[in-house]
Amino acid sequence: MTSWRALKGTKVMSKASAEKVGSVDRLVIDVGARRITAVQVAKGDVVAWEAISGIGDDAVIIDDRASVRSAAEGREARTLKGDLDIAGRRVLSDTGNLLGHVDDVELDEATGTIEAIVTDQGRLDGDRLRAIGSWCVVVAHDPDHAARQA
Repeated sequence: MTSWRALKGTKVMSKASAEKVGSVDRLVIDVGARRITAVQVAKGDVVAWEAISGIGDDAVIIDDRASVRSAAEGREARTLKGDLDIAGRRVLSDTGNLLGHVDDVELDEATGTIEAIVTDQGRLDGDRLRAIGSWCVVVAHDPDHAARQA
């Protein structure tokens, strides 16, 4: 498992040319699948998660520069613009309660699956993710958490 904080700023290297093609910046998230679909590596450019062949402490490896492409319209473009960037967003339950602000996202390196959303108030299971918008992230209400707080 890795996290967005661990990846942010990490060099993205081409295995074919041994050249740097960018650095990890933002994560493009498919909320329905609860997984990372791409990472921003340069202004306006992304690499699909499937194109990543290795994630180490010092670099993210892709096969070659051909894996870098312009962000698609819609979710990718809005994420790169900052509209759908999850970092620092307030987190609301789907019952309207503030659960903190996003501090980190834990993810499975092999699949890009979001394992957890880490807030300044605690850790939320990734399967609770419901929506990411320009103002907040919405997660499913956890009745067990509410009972523990009472």
